[in-house]
Amino acid sequence: MSISEIAKHLKVSKSTVSMVINGKSEQARISKTLAKRIMDYVEEIGYKPNALAKSLATGKSHTIGLIVENIGDSFFGPIALYIEEYLRPYGYHVLYSSTLGDADIAHTILNAMVDKQVEGLIVSPTIGQEKQVQQVLDSKIPLVIFDRRIPKIQTNYVGTDNYTASKKAVEHLFNNGFSTIGMITIDSKQPQMLDRLRGYKEIVSSRNEDCIVLELPYILSRNERDERIKEFLGQNRQLDALYFSTNYLCVSTLKAIKSLTRNKTYGMLAFDDHELFELLNPTISCIRQPLENIARQVVATLIAQINDPEMPFSDHVISSDLVIRQSSQ
Repeated sequence: MSISEIAKHLKVSKSTVSMVINGKSEQARISKTLAKRIMDYVEEIGYKPNALAKSLATGKSHTIGLIVENIGDSFFGPIALYIEEYLRPYGYHVLYSSTLGDADIAHTILNAMVDKQVEGLIVSPTIGQEKQVQQVLDSKIPLVIFDRRIPKIQTNYVGTDNYTASKKAVEHLFNNGFSTIGMITIDSKQPQMLDRLRGYKEIVSSRNEDCIVLELPYILSRNERDERIKEFLGQNRQLDALYFSTNYLCVSTLKAIKSLTRNKTYGMLAFDDHELFELLNPTISCIRQPLENIARQVVATLIAQINDPEMPFSDHVISSDLVIRQSSQ
């Protein structure tokens, strides 16, 4: 049943029914008796207002947009669940989508969420989104950027110190007797990836060792990635340890090593933990980012911005943990 049909049945105007359903009866000076009669009938017939129509009427969608690179990976997936958990007590639902690192997809998704009148946005941006993110800020939609900074744009940010964590990881490998440490990473201009690479290079150079780096394209099939890793290892047989900028590159390397005819072991340490790392033999050391803490701070920052649109932007950098397991000992 529609609002028009309800109004016709009760012999009142559509605007009166709309005002009552949207909690504006006092504002519209509708009597308590009439408001009760309307709500009693609405409950009797089980009327559910159209979500979009309700958001247009109230100006509130009770929805937060969450945009990440890949909602299915071991970093963004758990963070998304934590964000939903921490937003739920505030009455918000989460609408989320993945960009796959593609600026065009990211642009389309962000526009769609703005069109759906989300009340706030949580975004892990991709390269090429700078102008669009600035437009969101100019439109006064509450926004929190996380994991990846956008240089030269002032906004709320939550993330970890990738540079310091990376230095700590490589220093740990040297301190445990490894002398020729290579790095396998993604060929990316994303600030967090550049910081991880910079941390590696600084520590290796400080030891007067050569930086031996494999940078892989982000868009690459698993077979192609495995082949390039095998080629890299074959060309750099002097390596005795490997540092990975992401956990899935470590997993790919383990597969590549398994297929090699020569039997060689490497010290290993990956940025970001993985559910497999504790099950492997040897277990794999890693930099573990505090996913729940990141999500908690993201939500706290967004809610504060929603409640006080004039609040100054905040910057939260959270420390990561070095998890020492067998592979780096």
